[in-house]
Amino acid sequence: MGAWGAGSFENDTALDWAIEISGPADIEKFYAALPELDGVTVQGSDVSACVVAAAESVATMMGRVAPNVLGDLRERLAGAEPSDELVETARNALSAMLMGSELVELWAEGEDGGEEWNTAITGLIDRLNPELPYDPPPLDEIEQQLGYLTTCVFCDKPIAEGEIFHLEFRDFSSDEGKYVSRGIYCHLPCLNGKLHPKHLLQNWKFDPDKLFKD
Repeated sequence: MGAWGAGSFENDTALDWAIEISGPADIEKFYAALPELDGVTVQGSDVSACVVAAAESVATMMGRVAPNVLGDLRERLAGAEPSDELVETARNALSAMLMGSELVELWAEGEDGGEEWNTAITGLIDRLNPELPYDPPPLDEIEQQLGYLTTCVFCDKPIAEGEIFHLEFRDFSSDEGKYVSRGIYCHLPCLNGKLHPKHLLQNWKFDPDKLFKD
């Protein structure tokens, strides 16, 4: 695949794909040529790299531009707005690829076990999520239920409001695990960075107004 970084366009395959893209119609054609996405994973590493690049292009049209997006591609996509259908297709294709593909396994076999790539993909998923009202629960309610907010257990840095994730685990080496859970606070990108790429947590969000639209 010829990758020199974890960014969506930091590989030869994505760069070659981007040359052919002039607007949303070209991205729609790319998705139309993929196998059915329902329950079917995108297998080849080259196709999977293009799935990532296409998703990043859709995010760019949504106004969420990653630093590694090519300047000339930004210019070609400038002013274009993706349809709701195209955004949903991008999300579905990316999710299907992450559940099992050669690309996932290649990153898992890398020196860092896929940590850099997992973190990059976590950011891409967030860029593909809809703009929703920012309404986190009050910190005192979180701490009352789950305990005092610590720094992230992975990077040991403070966790900002709206970025709080809590991971619970149980020790089933004894009966105590049936009744007592323990929890840790973390940033989602930090947590995902430590997981096998196939099992990273896909934090997809949905706009209820569109989800339940007739």
